[in-house]
Amino acid sequence: MAESAVEVIHSWSAPRSLSTSLMYSFAQRDDIEVLDEPLYANFLRVTGLDRPYREELLSKMEADGNKVTNDIIFGPGKKKYRFCKHISKQRLQGLTDDLMKKGKHFILIRNPLDILPSFDKVVPPSFYELGLAELVCIFNELHEIGKAPPVIDAAELQQDPEATLRGLCNDLEIPFQPGMLKWEAGPKSIDGLWAPWWYKSVHKSTGFEKPRKYPQPFPFSLYDLLEQSLPLYNMLRRHVKKKSSLLSPPLPNPDLPVPANGKLLAWVGDEILPRDSAKVSVFDSVVQGGDSVWEGLRVYNGKIFKLEEHLDRLFDSAKALAFENVPT
Repeated sequence: MAESAVEVIHSWSAPRSLSTSLMYSFAQRDDIEVLDEPLYANFLRVTGLDRPYREELLSKMEADGNKVTNDIIFGPGKKKYRFCKHISKQRLQGLTDDLMKKGKHFILIRNPLDILPSFDKVVPPSFYELGLAELVCIFNELHEIGKAPPVIDAAELQQDPEATLRGLCNDLEIPFQPGMLKWEAGPKSIDGLWAPWWYKSVHKSTGFEKPRKYPQPFPFSLYDLLEQSLPLYNMLRRHVKKKSSLLSPPLPNPDLPVPANGKLLAWVGDEILPRDSAKVSVFDSVVQGGDSVWEGLRVYNGKIFKLEEHLDRLFDSAKALAFENVPT
């Protein structure tokens, strides 16, 4: 069969995000070929990072990132589409702009609570190795050049794989194929040579599996890394189009009879924050025990009515409840 130009679909994710399962899913299609982390050798060459398979990988894969991009990722093929599984940290400085400007892109995210416990099987987890910061950069860069990528969450792939894949295919403007939901267990010819180190679990799978009903305890040693990573995950999660009940907020945002109130600032602790960022901990006594005091103020002709009297009453109420560190 003669080769011709193909339409490239780029998948970007952090490690341990079900990206290999998704690659297997797309590999079941009759109109697509897949590439497993084609920029991996370039990443190891440029960064100098060690891996158990480093020398073998550098000897067998093209390690010039721009050659990979031009000749392999965007080279001619025998099928209509080419699916490229990318890990976000492998997008390094010096790669041609075509990598981002050409083809269709989407982003796969997963909660760091689920990523981190299994991450250190090959390399110690770190903020850099996780790559969530680079994933946010990729999203922002694609958005800035007018190619805002669809974002899907691994939790939704596990809970409702068909609906999630149908939605993704719709966003990518390709037809959904039911065969994407199942694959045979075992190693695949499309696997990168690093598969024996990273793919043992996915080789046992035949589809997207439901998450554990009772997750394993999170290692306390990874708590600081989790704290650094969660805001980046949550930032990307806000862009997931179809949200399952797991990802949706439990209550809708309240109506704002005065739209200008959406721009309010709130004083929380020692910070003045915009409305959406004004939050208190679930462990705060106002949440745990309903401990709070408040005053409602009226404004007439641009002046607060009886401000001093209201503040005096507010402070008296706070003292009556034995509040400490009441601001003055």
